[in-house]
Amino acid sequence: MLENQKLSAVIKGMRKLLLILTLIFPLNAFGGQQEMINACESIPGISECSPPGSSSFWVFMSTPNQPHPYNDYGSMLCNGGATKFGVPKGYSITFWNANTKKQLAKFRCY
Repeated sequence: MLENQKLSAVIKGMRKLLLILTLIFPLNAFGGQQEMINACESIPGISECSPPGSSSFWVFMSTPNQPHPYNDYGSMLCNGGATKFGVPKGYSITFWNANTKKQLAKFRCY
């Protein structure tokens, strides 16, 4: 009987822990997003970075007429965001001309 009570207490404790982790994890899923934005804006030629929604990340280029390695930037932001800042993949990175607001390139981060 005592073993059943201990087992029941352990199961209750595990349920509480699981519930707490379930509630906390979604709140922290994009916890590093601001750090990712700061890192993005430190790249030469980039004037602003913003996540307008959960499925996109916008990058505004201050020097859009110069050649830029958009694929390399996209890969760096996507993989670096996931590994260094904990930002999960599953969105598109769109590069925009900061002056004309026209799309320059798009990188799928999946």
